[in-house]
Amino acid sequence: MSRHAAIAAARGDRPLDRVIRGGRMVNVYTGEIVSADIGIVGDRIAIVDHGSRLGLDAAEVIDATGLIAIPGFIDTHVHIESTMVTPPAFARGVLPLGTTTVVIDPHEIGNVTGRAGVEYMLAASEGLPLRVYVTVPSCVPAVPGCETAGATFDAAAIAGMLHLPRVIGIAELMDYPGVIAQEPRMAAVVAAGRAAGVTLEGHAPLVGGRDLAAYLAAGVDSDHESRSAAEMAEKLRNGMWVYARENTFRRTASELARALDEVPHPWNVAVCTDDIDPADLLDHGHMDRGVRVLIEHGVAPALAVRFATLAGAQRFGLHELGAIAPGKLADIVLLGSLERVDARIVLAGGQVVARDGALCVAVADPVPPPLENTVRLAPLGADDLGITLAGADGPTGLQIVEIDANRTTRLATLAVPFSAGQCAEPLPDGLVFVAVIPRHGQTHPPATALLRGLGLHTGAIATTVAHDSHNLIVAGRSRAEMLQAVQAVAALGGGAALVRDGAIVAQVRLPVAGLMSAEDVDVVAAEVRQFNQLGRAQGLGGTSPVLAISSLALPVAPFIRITDLGIVDVLTQTFVARYRGGTPATA
Repeated sequence: MSRHAAIAAARGDRPLDRVIRGGRMVNVYTGEIVSADIGIVGDRIAIVDHGSRLGLDAAEVIDATGLIAIPGFIDTHVHIESTMVTPPAFARGVLPLGTTTVVIDPHEIGNVTGRAGVEYMLAASEGLPLRVYVTVPSCVPAVPGCETAGATFDAAAIAGMLHLPRVIGIAELMDYPGVIAQEPRMAAVVAAGRAAGVTLEGHAPLVGGRDLAAYLAAGVDSDHESRSAAEMAEKLRNGMWVYARENTFRRTASELARALDEVPHPWNVAVCTDDIDPADLLDHGHMDRGVRVLIEHGVAPALAVRFATLAGAQRFGLHELGAIAPGKLADIVLLGSLERVDARIVLAGGQVVARDGALCVAVADPVPPPLENTVRLAPLGADDLGITLAGADGPTGLQIVEIDANRTTRLATLAVPFSAGQCAEPLPDGLVFVAVIPRHGQTHPPATALLRGLGLHTGAIATTVAHDSHNLIVAGRSRAEMLQAVQAVAALGGGAALVRDGAIVAQVRLPVAGLMSAEDVDVVAAEVRQFNQLGRAQGLGGTSPVLAISSLALPVAPFIRITDLGIVDVLTQTFVARYRGGTPATA
């Protein structure tokens, strides 16, 4: 009915419900920034009066004097689980920042609870003022044979979910070596997407040349993992959608700005966040941050806004979104400053949902969150978290993992002390044990390794946020404190724990699949801030110490990772070492 009413109001045959009057507007079609009044009926824009010539009026008038109207932001790729809250809490957190639409990939919870997790994310986002669209996880687990997860999605399972409500594509095809090589599982997943006619989302870090051509030829035509301007330019020239990503861990909007110096007129650019922890979200923003960074690095403001709005709508065929124009859904953000990208008033579906950074409507949980404990560990002792080599005594050469400040990993060989078959403590300075413990009911023992470069100089850290299979990962200077951290996380039903001097000093409680809390963003953010502060005191670096080890288990992130099955060379998808703990007799 809103469309019929909007048509009548556009003709002048019925009154408008509300008018946004007296401000300026970014026209994402033309790049103009002009004075305009906006007439709304129900959830839809009926008329835009450029130049304020028609004298639009309504019972409700929103005074936009001194403000600039832009479309609501569209996040083209985000994992809500990485914000550590459920979909309704996420909506309550991002709507005041101007994000009105998100395209989510629920592969985090999918790796823990399978299809039930995907269906929960759909049910928990039903009817929210935040529009939530879903891409079906393609990599559950990311690389079968290199890791184990709580579920497995084959092509048939993925095809069966493409008909669920609000599903608009297949999520990031992270096993890019499998797609390029046409490994049977990944080839079948891509074929299922093509057969259904849905968007195929990519994940192709450092992929170029012939490999990029093969990935695109398969039908996968977006990427949010580009690391440099040159990589982005190559992908843009080849017709691939490139998403500028600005988040807790990767900040590539500035590189996109540099790429635009080389290829200044691409239409295949959008903006995403991917992964933002809750404290970072409150401190630095959501999609508004990406737009702000683009503008700071020389991208014309109207173009930056287009990338974060209309472009995402075009990418996914969301034709009623992404612009302020007659017939579009009335998702509108009124900014105080285009450069600061500071949302003063946010409308979603024609209703004011936030003012001056605060939500002004109630956003209830459509369904209760699932709180059953998903941390199912086999019996575990401290020795299971070390490294055992039968017969080893004295300095012994081991393959170890090194990580640098950019979170890039590599393999190295190092002689480390052993005693009676076990890697001896205390470890040499700069080294920690790291172990990935099966937590989905698997019966095999943990995989272990030595890690250099983490910075942790005392104690231990453990978490069930271990992308993307989300087994339990733990790192520490001693096996006893590692076990203490693991036991604390298990007692929480998932989350993170930090140990120092034999005591639990910080925790983040994530009882929903070991990934999310049922609390609001500010509550979880407070736990994360405390954890990060204490983690830094123990030597953990990076922008979010609580997640310092979370990506070490992801066997599609260059270059070396450790999964629950061993140390993996990501590019070849082969194991370079398989170390276990226990006793020498069972090694």
